[in-house]
Amino acid sequence: MSLSQENGLAPAARLVDQEDLDALQEFIDEGVVTRVLGVVKAGKEATVYRCGTRFPGGPPFAAVKVYRGASFRDFKNSAIYLEGQAIGNGQARRAIEKKTAAGREIAASMWVNREFDVLSELHSGGADVPEPFFATDRAILMAFAGSDAAAPQLQHARFDRPAASAMLDRLLWNIETFLDHHLVHGDLSPYNVLVEGARPLVIDFPQAVDPRKNPNARGLLERDVRNICRHFARYGLEPDAERFVAGLWRRYRVGELGTYAGLP
Repeated sequence: MSLSQENGLAPAARLVDQEDLDALQEFIDEGVVTRVLGVVKAGKEATVYRCGTRFPGGPPFAAVKVYRGASFRDFKNSAIYLEGQAIGNGQARRAIEKKTAAGREIAASMWVNREFDVLSELHSGGADVPEPFFATDRAILMAFAGSDAAAPQLQHARFDRPAASAMLDRLLWNIETFLDHHLVHGDLSPYNVLVEGARPLVIDFPQAVDPRKNPNARGLLERDVRNICRHFARYGLEPDAERFVAGLWRRYRVGELGTYAGLP
């Protein structure tokens, strides 16, 4: 089957551009996507689609996150995230730094591969992240968060105080679990945490950094924790973010992570 605006797309999905169609077509050609059912979220850096799928051991529905091409993830401070990462040869690095068309495409593929690798490692390690199934240079096929409707963002979810406390505690546990795998999310906020039942699902990892290689990691970790703690202040929960990060970082540096201590 070949995708087009008239063929192979449910009406709700007819918001895609040609680049997205080409990216989705790769999964169709591989036989793992059977139908594109709708747009879950369209953003500046990526569009997420709900798709029918068919592959051994896979779910009937999954999400395909299609990243923007030449304009992909043009962080104002992208150098903060790229520091310490291996970026091919010198020519590739220069193209990325100069933001040429070729450089943007190299960066796009690099960010996609990075997110797939991070999701694979964290999901295998038990963290609350979507399970990734397949990836191309432009897109990732991963578990769909929700049932018929997409799971809401944390920003739009509402809890009573005990449920809010449990959700915050679980998120801080996830942040510690990420660090135990030598990863800091780097852009964590209530907008890239989904709420699926009673558990959070953390998404959007292409900018994740390795603290062993990136000297900005501690500052990014502190910002992640502050963003999450600030959100839960609306429920009267005000953990000491600075103390939590200090203790977390100290235990990470001496190899003592693995036993989560709970809310600070």
